[in-house]
Amino acid sequence: MAPRSKRGFATTIDFTLSADPLRAAFQRRSLEALSRITSQASNESLADALAASTDVGALARVLGDAEVVGSAVAQLEPLAPLIARNAEHRVELMKAAGGVLTVEEVGALLGITRQAVDKRRRAGALLALRQAGDWRYPRCQFAEPSHEVVVGLPRLLRAFAEAGPWATLDFLLAADATLDGKTPLEALRTEGWTESLDRLVRIEHGDGFG
Repeated sequence: MAPRSKRGFATTIDFTLSADPLRAAFQRRSLEALSRITSQASNESLADALAASTDVGALARVLGDAEVVGSAVAQLEPLAPLIARNAEHRVELMKAAGGVLTVEEVGALLGITRQAVDKRRRAGALLALRQAGDWRYPRCQFAEPSHEVVVGLPRLLRAFAEAGPWATLDFLLAADATLDGKTPLEALRTEGWTESLDRLVRIEHGDGFG
């Protein structure tokens, strides 16, 4: 017989705790938090969360709602909603980027060694995101038919070196009127490094005026 909740409804959860004590402790706390949030959230909030395209996005939307999380939690963790919304935005960015490639996949695509990929990353010639203890490379930066990096991209990456990889990816994929509605990455692919793109970069750095 399936276990019953306090309200008498039958519930089943296909879930197994990790054998690792640290991971199991995190799973328990996460489940407890989700249970509290689910009981407090409105149907509208849950429907909005379920509209997200990924599981992570659904969770981020709920955690990003200060009213759902609760005032007590918001006072203890005032940045929690902001962090959650940022997490959802990163998920959307990864989707817009076409996913990510491992260092081995990048090496195979470009026809170079793993060491050469790492060298390009350190030199700011490849955009890489730190995930799960390793580097992942947004797929959108490659011109895959020609097995090359999009022409002009290293110059743009170096211009945004201090901004960080996520801010750089956000810039690359954001459409802008300065580029006639194109994203900087689309402009690079179709037109190369133009005066309009140069002006947009300068505006982003506070050095240019539209």
